[in-house]
Amino acid sequence: MSFWLYQCEGTNYTQLGPVKLTGPDGVLARYLTQHKDEDTPFVWSLMNKDLIPLIDPALDPEKHLVVLDMLPESLTEVSLHRVFAIQGSSEEDESDVVLACKILFQGRVSTMPSSFKETFSCEPPADNRQMLEALGLTGGTVAGRYRWTKPKMDIGATVCT
Repeated sequence: MSFWLYQCEGTNYTQLGPVKLTGPDGVLARYLTQHKDEDTPFVWSLMNKDLIPLIDPALDPEKHLVVLDMLPESLTEVSLHRVFAIQGSSEEDESDVVLACKILFQGRVSTMPSSFKETFSCEPPADNRQMLEALGLTGGTVAGRYRWTKPKMDIGATVCT
């Protein structure tokens, strides 16, 4: 599982580079520590329009998106989901996080998947199903390592609606 920044022009998508959500210098750590004076639990939500400026304030959220690559090492298939929201509830040193994604492209491709992912055209699926992935984060509003971990309620499933 890896996250990438894409530029979107209509139905054309161009991969710009990896997005570092976790780690002490990642997007989530920088966002959460900006709220160190909030009462806990601090309940938060980052929609795409909020997430893109945290990655680079110069980018237009209308033309950029974060994409979750579910099969980064696949030799034959591509499974790309656009992240439309990251929501959480944070204590001082830990967080419960839910990634909300929608399918962007899924299936076999005629080229190497790594080449396909660099630049491609597609119409997002019309069914608009979303995937919710519950995760834990080893960091909160004050401190932590800010790494993914299993959620407190380990239900062992991804929910698709």
